[in-house]
Parts: sequence; C-alpha cells; structure tokens
Amino acid sequence: MSVYTSINHQQVQDFLNLYSLGRLIEYSGIQAGIENTNYRVTSTKGDFILTIFESLSVQDLPCYLNLLNHLSSENFPAPSPQRCINKEFINTLSGKPAAFFNCLPGRSIEIASIAECSEIGKYLANLHIVSQSSNFEKENLKNIVGWQQTFEQVKPFLSKSDKELLSSELTFQLNYPLPSLPSGVIHADLFKDNVLFEQNNISGILDFYNACNDFYLFDIAVTCNDWCVDNNEVNQQKIEALLMGYQKLRKLNTDEHVHLTFFLRRAALRFWLSRLEHQLEPKQGELTLQKDPLVFRSILEQHRQGDRCG
Repeated sequence: MSVYTSINHQQVQDFLNLYSLGRLIEYSGIQAGIENTNYRVTSTKGDFILTIFESLSVQDLPCYLNLLNHLSSENFPAPSPQRCINKEFINTLSGKPAAFFNCLPGRSIEIASIAECSEIGKYLANLHIVSQSSNFEKENLKNIVGWQQTFEQVKPFLSKSDKELLSSELTFQLNYPLPSLPSGVIHADLFKDNVLFEQNNISGILDFYNACNDFYLFDIAVTCNDWCVDNNEVNQQKIEALLMGYQKLRKLNTDEHVHLTFFLRRAALRFWLSRLEHQLEPKQGELTLQKDPLVFRSILEQHRQGDRCG
C-alpha cells in the first residue's frame, strides 16, 4: 500500500460517482506496503479506501474481491469491497483496475506484545476456518521455483556469504521430505502493518492480494517471523503465545508441530528473496516504502541454528 499512481480531485470525484458514494470532501495517499496504490477518501457518505491495483489485472481480481466479500459476510474483519452502480466491484482509474472498500478503524502496531501475538494467532485460525466455504482457488505462485528464479536474478549483486547461504537454504528446501499437511486458503502476508488494532482489539486485517491455497503452517510461519521477532531476534515466548492463540480455534496435528521450524525457515527465505528483488528493482511512485532484506537473513540464520534437521 503505497502511492505509485497520482490522481487529482476530479478523478476521485468521478470515481465516487460510479459508486454513488457521495461528494468528495478530501483524500490523501497512504504510505504502507509495497504492492498497490491506496488513498484514504472522505466523502459526504463516510470514509473509504480507494485501491488502484498496480500489478493485478481485471481478470486477476474477482477471486480476491469475492474472497473479501465472503469474509465480510462471515463477520471476519476484512475490508469489504463496495459495489458500484452496475453491481460490480471493479472499475478503471488512470487506466488501471481500481475499487473502493469500507475504511476499517484502528492503527497498526510496531511491536507486538505477548497478548497481541496470541490474539493474531486466534484470528489467523479463524481465517483458515471461515475461508473454507469461500470457493477461493489460487495457486501459490511465489513458490520454490519462483524463489530460485529470483535468486538467479539477484545473485550478481550479492556478497559471497549471502550467495552461499541462499544457495544452501534453497537446496535444503528442495530436498526436504514433507508429508501431507493440512492446507487451504492462506493470507500469506500477515505482517503487523496489515493488521489494525482499536482499544487493544483487532479491528481490521488487510491486504489479501497474496492470498492463495497452501499449507496452513506456511501462513503461521510467515506471521510468526514478523510478530514474534524483537530487534531482529526471534522471541520463542511470542511464537508459543501465537501458537496457543491459534490452537484455541484450530489444533495443529503432530506433523505440523514436527515441521514448524522447516516452515519458519521457508517463510524467512521467501521474504528475504522478495525484499532483495524489490531493493534491486524498486517501483517508482509518489509515496513508496522499502523494507530491509537483512531482517529476514538474520531470522533465517536463527531458525537454521535452532533446527536439527539441517
């Protein structure tokens, strides 16, 4: 959620008119995330989020917006896409697909407490449960094959030690014998900046555009690697709190417990590589956010040191 596409007052008002959402009062860009352009829009009918999709096409979007609509109908605190006059969710703005969503209250946090780690674990389990009836089907394209391609792309710009560590981890991940594990719809990007809190309670879970079908354990690992890390140090107590919160709604089976560290490593590898890619080829925009790849290098090393499997 950054601002790569600049728009003017008249464009926002014209877009509002497609949705019968009233007269524009004010709007401002949101600097957070790295995928899409987002504006906070205040009209005579309330506050909304205007999202301009920078990478996803009109053909890509219906599955995500239908998932969000389903989650909202299940009282899960995801953004609810607004239907326009012709009953569709999507229109075009500045030549790109765009949509309006209700504006959820609250703010994201920078450091998660033990209690907040437990709380996000519970909401993650709830997401895995309520999404089962959504009919959402999307392959995880950000998989090991894609990571290998990214590695080859960034390798010329890396230090010798970084190349050796990434090569070692990719080899480990490729050759690791995984059993059949529970899977379904996952968020795949549930970082703290994608969660809103209001009065110490979760009020919104955002940015579902990496959602896909994959192992639930991968989603847990992605979440742990952000919520349960303090000053780049993995906090085992917070991981345990997140898992306890998760298992209040969905119990992990024996295999999931056994293979958690493997997925913690996999999630760290995935985001180290993606941040290296963004660092190498940053998007140009009015308000953009770059995140440090070295955070996930450190997290990966810590999980490797604590893993007896390799």
